[in-house]
Amino acid sequence: MITVYKENAIPKNMDLIRFNDLFFNKYTAEKLDERAVNIIYTIDHSKMMDQFSFQSRFDGCLLNIDKLSSGCKTVLNVMYNEDKVFDIRECGENAVDAIYELGSGNITCKYPLISFEMKKVVAIDKRGSREIDSYESLKEWWSDED
Repeated sequence: MITVYKENAIPKNMDLIRFNDLFFNKYTAEKLDERAVNIIYTIDHSKMMDQFSFQSRFDGCLLNIDKLSSGCKTVLNVMYNEDKVFDIRECGENAVDAIYELGSGNITCKYPLISFEMKKVVAIDKRGSREIDSYESLKEWWSDED
């Protein structure tokens, strides 16, 4: 289950990653395995060829993995680095949907960025944590000032 943090409730022992492209290029790219294939296809409509390259959907040429979209990189960051909290503000709708479908991971954003397909998340603010299982309830929680 995805954990959604309000920024002021992120534990001090967890890193908040705001620059998803940079983090991906420096740390996550080397962790990629077969789990990344479906994410890359779903979000960027591209075929992962090996750990460090994918086939462009536009002209079929091989591109370095660092050319993936910011949204795709963010989903992969969340998936491969469960000990960190990732800001998802650069994600498009397809990446947001993919994040909320992940089995686990940690996210934050200054404004509500929610998948209409979300099932259940853990929401953490200064008052504590609770499970939320509807779009409207999560939007209300996210919009509530702490």
